[in-house]
Amino acid sequence: MDLKASIKRATSLAREQGHDMVVGDDGSGAWVIMPLADPRSDALRPGFIVGPQGLRYPEDHEQAVGLMARGR
Repeated sequence: MDLKASIKRATSLAREQGHDMVVGDDGSGAWVIMPLADPRSDALRPGFIVGPQGLRYPEDHEQAVGLMARGR
C-alpha cells in the first residue's frame, strides 16, 4: 500500500476503533499502520499520527505530500 492509501485506511481505522493510529515506515520500506498506544509506533520513521479526521498535525501534511510527490 502506498502512503496515501495507508493514511486513508488509518483514518478509517481511527474512526472504527475510536483511537488514533500511526502510519510509518518500519525500516523495511513498507508503510505500516498501528495504534498510537503501541510502543512500537515510536520507532516508525517517518511516522504520521492519524485521527478520525486525518493527519493530526499540519507539518505532517506537508511532509506526507512531499513523500508522495517523490513516489513513496
